[in-house]
Amino acid sequence: MRDIWHIFKAVTKNWFRSKSGVFFSLLFPIMLLLIFGSVMGGMADSSYGLHVQNRDFQNGRPTQLSRALVDALRSVDALNVENVPRNVDPTAYGEESSSFSSYRVLVIPEGFQEKVQTKGIRVGIDVTLTTFSRLENYFGSYIPENRGNEMEKGMEILENAKGFLPDENVSLKFYRGEGDQSAPIVGSIIRSVVGSFNERSIGASQVIGMEYGDLVQEDLGAIDYYLPGLIAAFIMANGIMGVTSNISEFNRNGVIKRLAATSLDKKSWIIGNILNQAVLAFILTLVMIATSWVIFGVEVVPGFYSVLLIFLGSTVFSSMGITLGGFIKDVEAANAAGNAVGFPMMFLSGAFWPLETMPGFMQTVAKALPLYYFHDGLRNIMIYGRLNEAFIPFVLFGILTIAFVAIAVKVTKWKEF
Repeated sequence: MRDIWHIFKAVTKNWFRSKSGVFFSLLFPIMLLLIFGSVMGGMADSSYGLHVQNRDFQNGRPTQLSRALVDALRSVDALNVENVPRNVDPTAYGEESSSFSSYRVLVIPEGFQEKVQTKGIRVGIDVTLTTFSRLENYFGSYIPENRGNEMEKGMEILENAKGFLPDENVSLKFYRGEGDQSAPIVGSIIRSVVGSFNERSIGASQVIGMEYGDLVQEDLGAIDYYLPGLIAAFIMANGIMGVTSNISEFNRNGVIKRLAATSLDKKSWIIGNILNQAVLAFILTLVMIATSWVIFGVEVVPGFYSVLLIFLGSTVFSSMGITLGGFIKDVEAANAAGNAVGFPMMFLSGAFWPLETMPGFMQTVAKALPLYYFHDGLRNIMIYGRLNEAFIPFVLFGILTIAFVAIAVKVTKWKEF
């Protein structure tokens, strides 16, 4: 036990003396936290620019329905709407006249109101005819003959009236740039507003309503939900890439060779390094949460079970780093191997962005990576308070801890350095 304590103190002092080690272990994660926090924290308040050209005029003024559509678009918080003069080419209006980062424009065509009203009448007639037809099919035997004849005459009149109405669809034109990644979002918002107009145009009333509630009662911001993933990702990076680099440097400098000549055994050496990484993981977690609290006002605080999972995670990833450092003798090759394992895991595990936004095959890859279960377990405990959902991460990391510590002990050839 004394040997483990001495190794822990020596490795910790060596880490504090290394400027690059402190930077990449603490300051670099803080820099990325601030960048991600600023971007993600502003996502909830994001708004998208939209230019609207209204060409539907009567007597020199916009029609009532086209004005109502523009007002409905303006009422959407996610849209910043600006007008385009009706006498210009909307596609050539020019990005220089736009105050938004991307130029996109919705064109309301001439005759919009007239066509919508005509189409609404046709749809209303179709609904009435369908209703009468179903009444005949299902209840014809119960309808008196004279009433049935009146219904048939009424249906015939409606069919004739519909024949005098032009069957012409109304199309809004939405122009956007090829590289505009936000255009699908804006298009979806427009379709939602237009859908409400379609409902009103035939006088349909809402049958099924919807109420919204929060899954989490606390007033949490976007960065609160991403913070567990960021913590998990940087603990992994310090464990795999950082430890592999340290072991390589110890090999290069002959430190391990000199230690092997003493009475110190390799198990104490390995456990001392793992404990050092565990303490570093707790320091990193504390610093990231404190920074997020000061800068972004985060509310999440790790409890006992999240601290336990952080300990298991740091143990797994640091023992993986020791394994790579012990298995690959060449220093440059070991560093490359650590980066080759760590960086793909960091960006493919879903720690930085929702897994649902990734393609299906990438989601399968993510769920095969231990980092996915690490950040998923932390998020379930810290954000949702669902300890039962973290059962698999606890079991998996408990098994991986035993496995990788045993492998690290096996591959570290203590007397051969």
